[in-house]
Amino acid sequence: MYYSKVTKKGQTTIPVKYREKYNLSEGAIVAFEDTDRGILLKPLPDITDSAGALSSYADLKEVLSELMRNREKDFR
Repeated sequence: MYYSKVTKKGQTTIPVKYREKYNLSEGAIVAFEDTDRGILLKPLPDITDSAGALSSYADLKEVLSELMRNREKDFR
């Protein structure tokens, strides 16, 4: 088990073991989920990594805009 202190701004440091294991580098997006056992922190994939796979089916800007709208809905 690892521990981290929360700063007055509500920030904390994710231990290097988990940053490496889950490929969390600067700018990574994570989600927080309230569970019966506490807060669950989940890494989210970078949506721009998969954007090229959709280029033959839709316009890149439209796809990214739709994905961002859906992600914003999930965080509300």
